[in-house]
Amino acid sequence: MDESPADANRPAGSAPDTAVAEAAAASVPLRRNRRFQALWIGGAASVMSFNIAVVAIPLIVLATTGSTVAAGVYGFVDGAAAFLATTPAGTLLDRYNRRVLLVGSELLRALAFSVVLVGLWTDTLGMPLLVVTAAVSGAVRPLGAGARMLATRSVVPEEQLTSALTQEEVRSHGASVVGPGLAGVLYSVARSVPVAGIVIGYLISALCGLATPDDRGAERRRAQPSGGTFSGLAHLLRTPVLRAAIIALGLLNLGGAALDLIVIVLIQDGGGSATDVGWAFALASIGGLAGAGLVGPLHKALLPGRLLIAICLWAGALTCAFAVALGPWWYGAVLALAVLPLPAVSVLIDILVFRQVSDAMRGRTITATMTLLTIGPSLGPLLAGFLLRYTSPVTASLVVAGIFALAGLSALGQRVVRRAEWPRPQASDDAEAAKV
Repeated sequence: MDESPADANRPAGSAPDTAVAEAAAASVPLRRNRRFQALWIGGAASVMSFNIAVVAIPLIVLATTGSTVAAGVYGFVDGAAAFLATTPAGTLLDRYNRRVLLVGSELLRALAFSVVLVGLWTDTLGMPLLVVTAAVSGAVRPLGAGARMLATRSVVPEEQLTSALTQEEVRSHGASVVGPGLAGVLYSVARSVPVAGIVIGYLISALCGLATPDDRGAERRRAQPSGGTFSGLAHLLRTPVLRAAIIALGLLNLGGAALDLIVIVLIQDGGGSATDVGWAFALASIGGLAGAGLVGPLHKALLPGRLLIAICLWAGALTCAFAVALGPWWYGAVLALAVLPLPAVSVLIDILVFRQVSDAMRGRTITATMTLLTIGPSLGPLLAGFLLRYTSPVTASLVVAGIFALAGLSALGQRVVRRAEWPRPQASDDAEAAKV
């Protein structure tokens, strides 16, 4: 009997119950897959909450403390907590019930921001409370993100996975379009209103997480020998092309995280309001939304390493345009062009890394990738805070442009990156994409 495309793609050691679930779902288009659609809605709510927080929380910190460094510290604590929690999160995902972990992580985030909401209502909000919130929300973020990625795999067959991930990129960037603009509008009403929206979004996400099938493979995964806590990290570091790509992506994330705060200050220094900040970031998210449609063409046009190099250099060149002060819409348009190819990178990572390991080790591999890629986001806001303290916003943006260029040049200098190839043709995925 010939091997099916789904069986050919499934890593050794995948769960039999997962195989049965995939077979049952194989004939169902994604638009009629109720579990996938419920997870999609929950993911959209979670991403929207996150994007509201990206804009609203720095504004709240600035209004509460009057310090850009304090805003940077909040982002640093959030990112550092995510970094420290990511590796343990992978072990939890490979050992325990992934459905419970997904729902629980979203409820914890809702609780953390509920504390901020109460602080605003009672006029007791201060930096200590904000730091605690940053630590809690950052610490559970990798657990929730990893659980959601694994949940998608539990309700979508292998041959539909690239299509599902592309739809999730549309979801993420669609929510990102609404989130920042909504944050600015809600903040203009009252500081507490966007925080209430954040809480509601995470509660919706937790509710939709119940659509994940009960994880009956947890006990089997605990009994299956598949390496220790750091096995996913070891896999990334001992594979030359993945190691070089992670370095470039880490620098890209560092610059991107720093740029968010820099753009906020650029807009405010130009006389822009909180609403202007929100709409500038919403415009940027439209670029990511449009970029989801470029995933297939970019993957066909460029080898993975060359795609990564091109994206880094593209971002570096465009960031130089922040030296021209034409207002919030200009900044948003530049950001939109810069993030246009980023969805292709997200799917690239999934194809090159996550699909090549067994289900018993996939949680640790996903979170190991997150660990390395959250170094930049944890340092980026702090870097931006100090750059803005000692230099002008324009100079700070040019420093970020240099970081993006360094990312591209570091990858360009690695022969293994330049010659990297896709693991296998994604023909079945492309065919399914045409159906959706």
